[in-house]
Amino acid sequence: MKRLLLLGFIAVFLAAAGATGSARPPALLTYSVGSQSGFGLCFARADGSRRLRLTRGKDSSPSWSPRGSYVAFARQTEPGQSQILVANVFGRILRRFGTGFSTEPAWSPNGRRIAYSSRGQVVVANAAGRTINEVSAPSLVGGPAWSSDSRSIAFAEAREVDQGTLRGIYAVTAAGTGRRLLVGNASDPAWSPDGSKLAYVAYPSRFAESGFVSVANADGTGTHRLTTSGEAESQPAWSPGGRQLAFTRGGAIIVAPTAGGAERVAVRGALDPAWRPQVTLPSGRRRAC
Repeated sequence: MKRLLLLGFIAVFLAAAGATGSARPPALLTYSVGSQSGFGLCFARADGSRRLRLTRGKDSSPSWSPRGSYVAFARQTEPGQSQILVANVFGRILRRFGTGFSTEPAWSPNGRRIAYSSRGQVVVANAAGRTINEVSAPSLVGGPAWSSDSRSIAFAEAREVDQGTLRGIYAVTAAGTGRRLLVGNASDPAWSPDGSKLAYVAYPSRFAESGFVSVANADGTGTHRLTTSGEAESQPAWSPGGRQLAFTRGGAIIVAPTAGGAERVAVRGALDPAWRPQVTLPSGRRRAC
């Protein structure tokens, strides 16, 4: 009976991709939840259906390895303290690293490094968690995010000035050199999988407390607004093929086509969208989320 359930689970996911044996499996939307039903990470289809549990803990900011075999995320260990954890596709913890308030891990596209934020800095570590270098960011508010070639890291800073909040998205090399401004009055950077575009949250002015999702060229030029909602938006995340963006709005995860078209609510009561690559999900027993 158990074997039949597992085979049925895999068949459902393959069917969602229009599977015929040779078709690629779908990319899965990963996200964090926190409610009376429990905390942790979950994943679902892009339309929000077939929701399954990945971890149980005060977990956030999932980031998948390029082959989709491992997920890095932040786990709160006590108030104001969190670590970076790496788990397999069944949620089994393999390693922990980072001190103080370490959060927002980002796995490099080549799979060799994990960048994360800690104590106002961007920390670059190898895949095993050993620190390679640190990039100073006096008031880090978003990122880090890797470029498609794994050579650059984008992050957002903010500082209070007399004229409001001065925000900006900056990029540096993986070694922390060559700092340059990509977009002003913005946060939450995310480069597209092919490296041609940059998604981020744009703020109408220095006095604005909330922003909206926008897309620009990789160097920050040619910006255009993706959405028309008047609500606060954050955390844009590209789908593996670059055709969709998931982001948060009003305590829900929204998925919108990058070429324009109707958006949809994928998951309510969720944050921190990320996408698992289009690879076959290993069989195994999983709980509903």
